[in-house]
Amino acid sequence: MSPAALGRPRFSAVVTGGVVVTVLAAFASLTVGVVHVPLADVFAAVTHAGTSMNDTLVSQMRLPRALGAIAVGSAMGTAGCMLQALLRNPLASPTVIGTSQAAAFGKVFGIFLGLERVGAISTAFAMTCVSAVLVLWLARTRAGLPSLSVVLMGINMSLFFGAMTGLTVFLHRDENQLGKMALLLAGGLWQTDWRQVAVIGPVTAVAVAAAMLLARPLDLLALGETDAKRLGVNTARTGTIVLLLSCLLTALAVCLAGVVAFVGLVVPHAARRIVGQSHAALLPACAFLGAVVVILTDTLARTVVPPNELPLGVITSLFGVPCFVLVVRSMQSKAGEA
Repeated sequence: MSPAALGRPRFSAVVTGGVVVTVLAAFASLTVGVVHVPLADVFAAVTHAGTSMNDTLVSQMRLPRALGAIAVGSAMGTAGCMLQALLRNPLASPTVIGTSQAAAFGKVFGIFLGLERVGAISTAFAMTCVSAVLVLWLARTRAGLPSLSVVLMGINMSLFFGAMTGLTVFLHRDENQLGKMALLLAGGLWQTDWRQVAVIGPVTAVAVAAAMLLARPLDLLALGETDAKRLGVNTARTGTIVLLLSCLLTALAVCLAGVVAFVGLVVPHAARRIVGQSHAALLPACAFLGAVVVILTDTLARTVVPPNELPLGVITSLFGVPCFVLVVRSMQSKAGEA
């Protein structure tokens, strides 16, 4: 039996389990908030059978927000998984290599130019690609792409695009647009509505599905560029596709929720502990686990200090920083044993 055939049952099991857990987490988030909504009212709102105030609360505020959380989490989890395989670097993620900050600058610059949703997403995607290419170009040495060099160049790009974002905000004078920029930079899903979900949700779903088709090439790329070439992978073409997909997913997530730090770093490591190294199972696991993580952290952000709301990026950073330290310590231990 071929490896692809062996991977299909695991893929199906991961997808089935992921759908169940994600739906349960989403429905739980719809009931929780400053106003508690009974589960029966949630079902009525979702099926458009309710007419109460709870129906409006769920269908017009919490449901699009939950769908936005699914889109953001699946995008960041998948992007982080692809970057770690492509760069063969356990520290690689949209936040660490600076693409999240570049996307934030692109979105802010799009607002500055008065661009609408698609235009702002396009500028965010362009800046994300620029950041990724610069990091890989500046970090490359004769020995390849050392982990430390990638991280340092990523920090450099983060600082640069952060400065460009600050300069753009400083130069802008439209108070209404400044408010949009401030909310974006804080990170959160408080502005998510059906129009945003209708634009970003389907594109995210298609991009995540496209990433699933790259499971086998990513398995081979994780072995090393030389081995992947010997086994028939067009590494230049595959690497370009992976990089573009990860940049697109990052741009979509940032345009919807701002910079949500560390999801793209932590989720792939957690998923590997659950399903193993094979990307046939790992990619869907990262997508669903990322969705669940963002749903839960967003629910926590809007309920921990009612009626106020914490920025989503603050919550993910508080959990992500210790996880980042654990990953680095694990790398140091493995290096010491070697």
